[in-house]
Amino acid sequence: MKGLILKDIYSIRITQKTYVLLFLFLCVFGYLMKSPGYVGTMCIVVFATVVLSLFNADQYYHWDTYAAALPLGKRIIVRARYMLIIVMTLGLAVFTAIMTGATAALLGMSVSEQVISSVSMCMIIPIFSGIIIPVIYKLGVEKGRVIFMMLFLIPFLVLTLLKDLIQGTAVEKLLVNLQQNPNGQVIIAGILLAVSILVLAVSYMISIRIYSNKEF
Repeated sequence: MKGLILKDIYSIRITQKTYVLLFLFLCVFGYLMKSPGYVGTMCIVVFATVVLSLFNADQYYHWDTYAAALPLGKRIIVRARYMLIIVMTLGLAVFTAIMTGATAALLGMSVSEQVISSVSMCMIIPIFSGIIIPVIYKLGVEKGRVIFMMLFLIPFLVLTLLKDLIQGTAVEKLLVNLQQNPNGQVIIAGILLAVSILVLAVSYMISIRIYSNKEF
């Protein structure tokens, strides 16, 4: 399984300069906007494109057909992809924490609050991946791109609608207090972590069932 994870990492390294430059640009842009949390938010978008690019590379090089000839179980192939998601999420969380903390310190903001907020955003990555991966295994990369766009568009529309609905209500006050209170931010981070673990676990089982029934 280690070799499978390294295969994906080497695929990402092909465009690593692009990602490094992009992350540096996001950090500078976040500083200019005086919004340290901007880095964590945009990292989700960047990570999502990485996930799609991995599956696109597998399809282009007919990896699944090649893997079928190797002494590898389909369960291991799926597990390696999910392990990569976990490793990359942890790595991105550490990177985001460092860059957000540095940006917050330069701007004179609360480092702990900004770091917790940005790391919490990284917990959305496993949730996103848990939804998109089974879809790609089932429908393919092309249709997966459509779902990819919907995953960003629908939550945005829903949040915009909910914002109007709860404006001026006790719910809005509660959410504002949670965001402004350090303990509230920890609670939100804990909830996102629990949800991400649950979604990823369910997604993993679904993906194994789908991939195991495919013929290459």
